[in-house]
Amino acid sequence: MNNDLLQHVERYLVGRLLGPEALAQYDRGPVGKAFLRPTASALVRLSDDFTRERQNLAEAAPGDYWHDTRCLAYLFHFLPRNYVKAAWVLAELGGHPDVVKELTAKSRFTVLDVGCGPGTSALATLSFLASLQPAAFQVRIVLVEMSPAALQKATDLLRQAADWINAERHEAMTLHVTPHTGDAKRTGKYPPHAAADFIWLSNVLNECAPEDGPPAAWVRELVRKHLAPDGSLCVIEPALHASARAAMQLRDALLEDLSECGIFAPCTANGPCRMLAGRPERDWCHVALTWHPTPLVAQLDAMTGLSSRIQKFFYFVLRKDGKHATEARSGWTPWRVIGDLQREKGREKRLVCGPDRCTLLMRFKRDRHAGNEAFSAARRGDVLWLSSAPVLLADGLRLLPHTQVERQTVASPTTE
Repeated sequence: MNNDLLQHVERYLVGRLLGPEALAQYDRGPVGKAFLRPTASALVRLSDDFTRERQNLAEAAPGDYWHDTRCLAYLFHFLPRNYVKAAWVLAELGGHPDVVKELTAKSRFTVLDVGCGPGTSALATLSFLASLQPAAFQVRIVLVEMSPAALQKATDLLRQAADWINAERHEAMTLHVTPHTGDAKRTGKYPPHAAADFIWLSNVLNECAPEDGPPAAWVRELVRKHLAPDGSLCVIEPALHASARAAMQLRDALLEDLSECGIFAPCTANGPCRMLAGRPERDWCHVALTWHPTPLVAQLDAMTGLSSRIQKFFYFVLRKDGKHATEARSGWTPWRVIGDLQREKGREKRLVCGPDRCTLLMRFKRDRHAGNEAFSAARRGDVLWLSSAPVLLADGLRLLPHTQVERQTVASPTTE
């Protein structure tokens, strides 16, 4: 359903923002370039603002890009890309049988989307819950956003999404949206709501002004006051060096301050970040997913020279109930893949993060066999389960010849 909902959103936005002629072209095939040229030009500018020219955003008023053509660029290009990231995080939660069991036993949910923008993460959550719940259920979504324009778009898209989802269901989903215009950091001003099953901080932390100080204090209060005992705090940040490392430091601060919380993913164990503790400062943690871009994203990529097929991002999920994406298996140890495969003469290696360290894991060519093929087949973000402990070398760890390797993937409906 995730892919279907994303297509519905794109089609609706084309008709709403570009008009009936563009919608007719969208339904037949590519939208004419005349309709997309202003958006493509704005997309190049906005993409630079989010990457190379971040000072532009820092100096502008919050949500400045919602008031000109960059709004179209965001809705047509960044919304789908951010949606598949949220769907990927949700799919990993959905891969845990006990999490699924608890969610399917409920009929009422609360989602808190902080710094929601156009409601991208909330949209993905609606689709995720609908895929798990054949029976009737209710969802209250609390949206917190500084930009009234973005908040209005989020409210509109969520209500449209509820209509599309219900059109495909035998039992209705009832949606209640509570929009709140305000500062994410002022958690005490949020509208009253039940403890949240999902709290989203998606691309929020990197837009907080440096003079506001570290975000650990207000995020800690967010978790303490708003997260349900069996809920998930889901944090997504760009796969940029500064923003990812800042979020890694936030992860450490939260685990230190919130004794009731543990890391669900991506880390395979609690405690301080292994990369921050043991790797050079130049390294930063991020995963990558591969997806089939929606028609309009593909068109805008072709017009601008951008490439959206591979989406890289940093994320972490905290929970209070002790669940982990990598639950213990007797005799096996989990290692999260956070680096691409590198081939050298006589061996292959990749950066992994495990129970006690972040390091290079190596497989020598002479040790390669069918039982460890998962080592080279894995993608960034997968988990490699090893049947025996690797051997410590001067520059990393080595797979022993007899070690069996199994691959745990995130089976997201939006990815390849």
